[in-house]
Amino acid sequence: MLQGQKFSSRDSTTKRNGGTRRIGIAFAVLATLGSAAFGVIHPDATAAGATAPTAKVTTTTVATPTTTVTTTTSPRSTTTSTTTVTTQPTTVTTTTVTRVTPTTTTTTATTSTTQPIKATTTTTTTTVPVAPATTAPTTTQPTPKITPKTTTTTTTAPSPGPASFDPTCTKSALPNLQDYINSLPAGSVFQSSTTACYLVPDGILLSKPITIIGGTFYDPLVERLTNVRPYGALHPIIFIKNTSHVTLSGVSVLGANTNGGYHADLVGEAGVKIMSSSDLVLTGVSAKNTFGDGLELVADFTDHINTPVNRLSVDGFTTIDAGRQGITVAELTNSTLNNLNVISPADSGIDFESDLPYQGSGNVAITNCVNEAGFNMVEYYTGPITVTNCTGFHHVTLRTDQKITPITFVGGTLTCKRAVPQPCIDVTGGSLTFTGVTIARMPGVIKISTPVWSVERAGTLRFDRSPIETGFGTVIDTASVNFTR
Repeated sequence: MLQGQKFSSRDSTTKRNGGTRRIGIAFAVLATLGSAAFGVIHPDATAAGATAPTAKVTTTTVATPTTTVTTTTSPRSTTTSTTTVTTQPTTVTTTTVTRVTPTTTTTTATTSTTQPIKATTTTTTTTVPVAPATTAPTTTQPTPKITPKTTTTTTTAPSPGPASFDPTCTKSALPNLQDYINSLPAGSVFQSSTTACYLVPDGILLSKPITIIGGTFYDPLVERLTNVRPYGALHPIIFIKNTSHVTLSGVSVLGANTNGGYHADLVGEAGVKIMSSSDLVLTGVSAKNTFGDGLELVADFTDHINTPVNRLSVDGFTTIDAGRQGITVAELTNSTLNNLNVISPADSGIDFESDLPYQGSGNVAITNCVNEAGFNMVEYYTGPITVTNCTGFHHVTLRTDQKITPITFVGGTLTCKRAVPQPCIDVTGGSLTFTGVTIARMPGVIKISTPVWSVERAGTLRFDRSPIETGFGTVIDTASVNFTR
């Protein structure tokens, strides 16, 4: 009701019969004026003097494990809020719908009507990250660790041999033997069966630590094929070059020199050649019908001059029908060669011979050998040479300017030939001693004409408890021969 206007019940009664129309029009005008002056009242507002509406009611319903629906109802509106939680990525989506249901009253001169206002729907979707759920930490009592006592044994298995070989040595191994050996890591063991035979027309090169057990390695080269290999480019059957820790055990090498003669253009084909290498082992190795030496021990004068073969251990080496020396000891130090068999070489049985001055061998011991030829010792010596219990050899030749380096033969038998131009013991410089060696003559009916010894150029020859059969010889200049019984 507007301020400044007073109405009494008495006035209303007095004027009800004649003034009803005027009163209705007056209220309509006043209502219109009031709306224009103060605006539209909010649907949820309560007019002065009116009764307060019923309080809002909120209901929450879990529709699904991931969806919650909340409904708020008031006298004039209904709000529904739906919240959905999703994962991957984790989001919360909230949708709110509000429906407003007040009425708008329109008054005319004759009628008064009430019309519903169209419901308003507001949808808001908000996606926000949700922190991952946390799980309370779990405390687990550790179980005491008990380590059993174990014994570990490590063994190195031999590397497998090539895929195939020809027992008759008429076909090359498959895969190529040199390629296969090159593919093995250093320190490998290459073991073959007792029937394995490998055709190696170019020989094999060993330039890293490796062990080869068993097998025959055959080079079919013959003299009529020398045009295939130029002179000086011949290959040893097994060539150990500039390396260390190589072992050959139970290995046989075979050449095509079936007559065992000397062929100058093929002497580069040694059975086993070792060059400037160290810490080597040869056990039960044989070389047969090679065009060169059975075993050749030399320094590499191209890359490692003054580097002899060092710390070589031989126990069992047999050479048969070598085309030159049975064994050449050119540059060798700190080594032992045991149980050697030198049979039918074309030249000397064991040859100590270096091609350069002040290059040679020293600290070498040879024990238990059979030598059907002889010893040729014509080089510079870096230390003593001792030969013990060797038999079958027919001559010893020593040529050196070194007087203080002893060359000593201990035990065994030296069998001198009966009639040849060269003396059985030929000393030119140096010091040579026979201790407990039996010096005999070859049996036969040919008259003995060969002297036992010849010493010259200040050489020294000593016989210490070494009996001599039909002993005579020559001494020239300041040389000397001494006998101790």
